[in-house]
Amino acid sequence: MNGGTGRTGVPGDRLELTVANRLEEIDRVNEVFNEFARRRELAENVRRKMNLVFDELLNNIISYAYEDDGEHAIEVRVSLATDRLVVSVTDDGRAVNPFAEEAPDTGMTLEDRPMGGLGVHLVRRLMDNATYERHGTKNVVTLEKILAPEKAPDR
Repeated sequence: MNGGTGRTGVPGDRLELTVANRLEEIDRVNEVFNEFARRRELAENVRRKMNLVFDELLNNIISYAYEDDGEHAIEVRVSLATDRLVVSVTDDGRAVNPFAEEAPDTGMTLEDRPMGGLGVHLVRRLMDNATYERHGTKNVVTLEKILAPEKAPDR
């Protein structure tokens, strides 16, 4: 990857995008995903949920995964099947399973609740399945969203 321009490919029902570990790249991921979703007539609520998921997940990776200030590539892959959307995000940051922590107690007051964890909790709530694996030097988060029959628009 050169200069953070990344690469984009949309072969059929797949999207592959590589971005640099810079916060401004999150907007680009959402823009490219939204175009992919519009072309495939995904429901607006699915697009909005995925935008929140990309915001939270990529922000965590960019802000906390790297021990240096160098440029790192983050790979985002989206696969659309008839009944589900599968997203994988791969980075070469520190080995950290974002789903290992228990969900925060949202019944506690903000003053009493420990910092962190709400973004990952949101990702888990918005997705139907969320897993983490370490492959060599890479973190791989895989997310799955079950789609309504025929990707019906919101009613």
